[in-house]
Amino acid sequence: MSEASQNVYTEVLECFHSNETTFRPIQGLFRMYLMPMTYLFGICANTINILVFSHPKMRSQLVNWFFFVLSISDLSVLLSSFFVFSLPVIAEYSENYELVTESPRLLVWFYPLAHTSHTTSVYLTILVSVHRYLGVCHPFLIRRISSTHTVKMVLLGAVIFAVSFNIPRWFELQNAGCFSEFYLMMSEVVLPTNFMMNSTYTIVYRNVAFIVVMFLIPFITLTIVNCRIISTLRDSNKLRRAMTYKTKSREFSSKVKRYDKRLGSDVSYMNGVKSGEVIACQQANSERKEHGVTVMLVAIVTEFLIFNALAFANNILELYSEQSVASDYYTALVETSTLMVNLNGATTIVIYLAFGSKYRSIFVKMFSKVARKFRRQRTLCNVNETSVLVVTSQVEFDMRRGSTCKLKGASPQRKYL
Repeated sequence: MSEASQNVYTEVLECFHSNETTFRPIQGLFRMYLMPMTYLFGICANTINILVFSHPKMRSQLVNWFFFVLSISDLSVLLSSFFVFSLPVIAEYSENYELVTESPRLLVWFYPLAHTSHTTSVYLTILVSVHRYLGVCHPFLIRRISSTHTVKMVLLGAVIFAVSFNIPRWFELQNAGCFSEFYLMMSEVVLPTNFMMNSTYTIVYRNVAFIVVMFLIPFITLTIVNCRIISTLRDSNKLRRAMTYKTKSREFSSKVKRYDKRLGSDVSYMNGVKSGEVIACQQANSERKEHGVTVMLVAIVTEFLIFNALAFANNILELYSEQSVASDYYTALVETSTLMVNLNGATTIVIYLAFGSKYRSIFVKMFSKVARKFRRQRTLCNVNETSVLVVTSQVEFDMRRGSTCKLKGASPQRKYL
């Protein structure tokens, strides 16, 4: 063997494509079984969210624009996370050479997309919380500054910020050719770049900036805004109950007095009371819908804080204790936190259905239409099958009848005539 060929051979990396050496058993459990089920449910759920929030009745309310874009962002997070976390493990366990070779390329492309989508989801949650906070605590201010154009520009700003903040992620990973000792042929593996391994970049961006932008600012902002909204809701509920009690008592006493004086002869007064009751009911319904939207948002924010708390703790632990990162306990914590972050984006439909009355009504109408179309198609298929059976039976009967006529020496056409 020549010296040049020896140098080329020594420069080729060696890789072990085996699930026993590449991934730990706890990673295989989470990434092969638990996370794919979460991805499947979340992709279906967020597709439904996009269809519902794109309905004209939902677009008429500005806060639903935030939920619409948030559903798109959550869908992108789940799709990207599948290629980053689950597909490499599935490829290793399946021992499929083509899948093993292709998964590193997909991982390098979807890794920055997953981070960008996650950042977008986080800051959309912040924006919708601030928007609802202004609507609850400062209703006159939000009416002056809020419009469809303003909301669209704010959403666009959130997307631009997420893309800009995650530009360095595109330069963190790279594909490299390697000689697989498992397949005994050339394959590919994902390696960190020199840019990612730079100590200054790791401390400034991956540790400090990431924790501040993705955890400290969202957690502090959402906690303060959520507490203010809950406090305002409690005060408004107390005030509403007190006003309802006083209004009912006053109306009852005034009705009794008027009835005693006029003996029920004043029809115009009774019509006025009825019209006032109708207006009050309409106002109560609108307030109830606004209250439902606010409660739904509080539930979404609370779920976000709970499901992302473990990921925040893991990042702090990684920053202050490098020895614990290599332990199986820390690996289990990381896998659990990743699953919880994905569950946060996959289960928002449960909150929408539980607390959103308008969402629930449109959801039921859309799927009732789908169910009716499905029933019609089944009915048409059954009718067509019956028609085919009848025609087939008639043809068989005619053929048998014609053959009988031929045996008798008569013409079938004359027989039919």
